[in-house]
Amino acid sequence: MARTEEGTPSPLPEELDRALRGATDRTLVALTALRKAVRQHVRDERERGTSLPEIEVELRAIIARVLKDAVGRDSIDGERETLANQMMKWSAGFYQQHD
Repeated sequence: MARTEEGTPSPLPEELDRALRGATDRTLVALTALRKAVRQHVRDERERGTSLPEIEVELRAIIARVLKDAVGRDSIDGERETLANQMMKWSAGFYQQHD
């Protein structure tokens, strides 16, 4: 980060600030939509009598298919695995909810 003559960090240039805010907003919107979709899927499957392990097998298959299609795109593999793990945590939590 660049420093001013006084030695304090200088603010991000406006263009970089806007880009960062836009990327953050898009990421949050995408994660929220993903979480809602997982919640609805788990609720629907639970109502049909599907067990949590069966739902998780299906989600893992979907995740594997999506990750296979994403090979070669700009992304860090560890982040993909982190997102897949989070989806499994969400599914377990949503399965336990009785609302």
